[in-house]
Order: sequence, then structure tokens, then C-alpha cells
Amino acid sequence: MTYAVLEKKLKSLPQSALDEVNSYVDYIFFKFTSEENAKPTSQKKGFGCLKDIPCKMAPDFDEPLEEFAEYM
Repeated sequence: MTYAVLEKKLKSLPQSALDEVNSYVDYIFFKFTSEENAKPTSQKKGFGCLKDIPCKMAPDFDEPLEEFAEYM
């Protein structure tokens, strides 16, 4: 669609419709400008993405808990 066709259509709309168009254009402008600013800095996702994060696990992690002794 060319600007001339769009301008012709806009000129035929009543003021209330032009207000809605203006609000929608503001929404579209906000949507596209916020998506560009919110791009993540790291694209690393998936298997192994947390391998560089230090993690400590207790040596007795797999041992049964005393609280559940009566159920075993």
C-alpha cells in the first residue's frame, strides 16, 4: 500500500476513527521499538546453558533422609 492510498483512506475517516488509528499507530511504534531494545544479550539456550554456573551439592545428597526412615 502506498502512502497516497493510505492518506486517501485516512481523509475519508471520521475524527473518532482517526483517534483510534492514532492510538493503534502509537501501539505499533511502542511494540517495535521495545522489541529492539529488549533483545537478550546472550543467545545461549538449551542443553548445557548452565554449565558455567557454580553449583555445590552436598556429598550426602542421594542418602535417604532420617525423616522418611519409617516409610522405607
